[in-house]
This record gives sequence, C-alpha cells and structure tokens, in this order.
Amino acid sequence: RMSASLVSWARSAGAASVAWGVGDLLCQSLEKAPDWDRERTGQFVFVGFTVLGPASHGFELMNERLFPGNAMRAVAQKVLARVCCAPAFLSLSFGGLALVRGQDVVESVAANVLPAWGTGVLFWPAVAAVSYRFVPLQGRPAFGSVVGALWSSYLSFRAHTTTPGATLSWPKPPTPPPRPLR
Repeated sequence: RMSASLVSWARSAGAASVAWGVGDLLCQSLEKAPDWDRERTGQFVFVGFTVLGPASHGFELMNERLFPGNAMRAVAQKVLARVCCAPAFLSLSFGGLALVRGQDVVESVAANVLPAWGTGVLFWPAVAAVSYRFVPLQGRPAFGSVVGALWSSYLSFRAHTTTPGATLSWPKPPTPPPRPLR
C-alpha cells in the first residue's frame, strides 16, 4: 500500500511537477512558440508540485480506502469518484495557475473548468480504469504522471487560448516537390 509518509507525498508532488512541466513544453512546441517561455513552464511546475501533486496523492489514498482492491466493482467506483471529483481538481489547476500569474481566479475557473471537464470525461475514465485495474497503488503516481503529461499539454493550451494568437497546430508532413511537366 502507498504509505502516507513524507517521501511518498514528495514523490507524488515531484511526479506531478514533471508531468506539468513536460506538458507545457509539449504545448509550447505545438503552438510553435518562437521561444521557450520559461516563466510559463515554471508556473506549471510550481502548481504541479505545490497543489496538484499533494491533492492527487491525497485523493488516491482516499479513493483506495473507500474502494479497496482492483475487482471490477472497485475499479468502477474509483473511476466514478474520479469523474465526479474532476471539476474540483480542474478548479485547483486553473485557479492555481491564475493565482501565480496574478489573474482573476474566479474568471479563470469559470472560463476553463467546464470545457476541460467535458474533454477529460472522454480521456480519463479509460486511463483510470487501466490504472486501477492493472497498476499497483505505489506505481499509480508515475503512471498517472506519464499520461498526465499529455493531459497537461491540453490544460496548458486551454489556459492560454485567451492569449491573442494562441493556436495549436500539429506538425504538418513535408510538402512533396512539384512534379515536372512533360
């Protein structure tokens, strides 16, 4: 079982901060930002370490205590709990970012939580089901962080869609050279 020791909490916080930092870097590369915005990435790392890592760790401990094991019923209950608690975690995410940026927290939460939750409902239940069924409790922070890096890139984009000119574009394949006329 995952211990409630300081080391395990710090490990979860570290995993979340890395996932959030990598997610923002991925988002910035997809946005084709001319330069790496270190301050923006630092804000993501800070919120991941100080807010989301500890909150996620506590949530996973609580979820495992309420619905122990990896039988299908327990997995379904954990997934449902995660889906129901997601708006609170998204509020922490967007609120934390707004706070460190000196932006209006209520406005950021109101503008971003519902759209992000709608997208997350399509993404996280399948990931959570795999995690709760097949990944031991001690390995869930690492597993969640790897998958969370992808999710964090979406959250980074979502948090910056109000920035003028922010667009997300996947790399395009090279255009073949024109064929010579015969």
